[in-house]
Amino acid sequence: MSSVSRPRNSSAPITRPIPLSSRSHVNRIDEGLSGGPGAQKIIAQLNSHRSPVTRITLSHNSLGDEGVSQLFAFLCSAAGARHRNNISEISLTSNGIGYRGLQAIAEYIQGNEALKTVWIANNLLTYDPSAFYALAKALNSSRLRFLSVTGNSHLGDAFAEGFLPLLKSPHLQELHINSVGLTRRSAPIIASWISGNSKRGGLCALTTLKCSANSLGIRGVWQIVRAVQRGNWSLTKLEMYANYLAGAHADEGDNSSEDSMDEEPLSRDTEEAWKESEHALHMVIRRNASMKKETEKEALSLLRYSRPLLVRSKSTPKLSPSPPPPLPDDISCPFPFHALPVELKLHILARLTQTLSSAQRTRIYNYASDPSTLPPLLPMLRRDSGRGCLADPSNFLGASIGFEILGGIPSGKGCADGKCMGIGNSLLCRREEERTRFLEAVGCRVYEPEPKGEV
Repeated sequence: MSSVSRPRNSSAPITRPIPLSSRSHVNRIDEGLSGGPGAQKIIAQLNSHRSPVTRITLSHNSLGDEGVSQLFAFLCSAAGARHRNNISEISLTSNGIGYRGLQAIAEYIQGNEALKTVWIANNLLTYDPSAFYALAKALNSSRLRFLSVTGNSHLGDAFAEGFLPLLKSPHLQELHINSVGLTRRSAPIIASWISGNSKRGGLCALTTLKCSANSLGIRGVWQIVRAVQRGNWSLTKLEMYANYLAGAHADEGDNSSEDSMDEEPLSRDTEEAWKESEHALHMVIRRNASMKKETEKEALSLLRYSRPLLVRSKSTPKLSPSPPPPLPDDISCPFPFHALPVELKLHILARLTQTLSSAQRTRIYNYASDPSTLPPLLPMLRRDSGRGCLADPSNFLGASIGFEILGGIPSGKGCADGKCMGIGNSLLCRREEERTRFLEAVGCRVYEPEPKGEV
């Protein structure tokens, strides 16, 4: 492998290659950026980028409310529009941000479909009703998938009571609220929210919730575990470590829980109670993960069979019941499935599933019958023995990628679990992305039990 070298007797500086990732990544970690002047340096760097920026990492600086407000005012302006439509991740961890800076962040998130990840951990946030109302409203209108407010220890129970029930985003998948000062008082709020019983109509679609290093206590932890057992199927990762900080004695004397404490294995042996809560949580998370896997598998299978049977041309009216034509004289011809009434077709297709709810099946039928949802003919989506996959940019030799590259290095493994990139996993298989979009469109990323009283 050749290396970059300097000619003899030359004082010219060595030119080193610029990584591709840095061309779309503004990385200014711990550079002493402070207030408005620091924000102007970042804005100048953004303006100097020829290509749109996709990631901004500004952790461990001192931008504060003033710097953050200036930065996001620029990103919301016409000059910053080319970046706004491409930025997928922003990290503002440890920047001394308060409620004014949070309002500027919320304004940027509002209606944003490109931004997926926001870190505002370890700042100076305290609960301000107007700022967190704006943040919840912005999240509900965006496609943000990840939010971390970890380490803002002064948020307290008011944050859980005023913010969580407002969240109704179907796109928010992961929320970190570690070490934000929650106590036993927040447990019923969290339990109601994740079980869908919030009086304010909050919707929890999270797959990951991290709520460690608070003071929920053993009773609070058990109340949240029970809520998942009884009414939540989306969470596949729930962390509540180090919630024994408030002291067990006060916790044992608290009988204010909405649920009957007789159902929970609380005893004088606190250590044993924590072990049992951990085991119960592990079991319910395994249940959710298993049902999620089955739901996604059946949804993809049902689409495969529904598409050729239900799809209609643009000139064909919507599906409606119609009497079948008379049976042909030649009984040896294939059975005319398409001639059956719509209700009977759907009833037969429903026999192919055991996990999907009737609402999920209906959404799949509507999706399958709509020609506008058909994939384009080109490029061809079918893949044989892994052909058509992209090579891992971090592995030019391709020795451990596990699939064929342009008909070259043979391997019988193909894509593992939809991943094209081997160990690096730097890119996802396009087929996997298409599956994800379909599952989200028909609401089949999570198991959905039938409503009570329905079959």
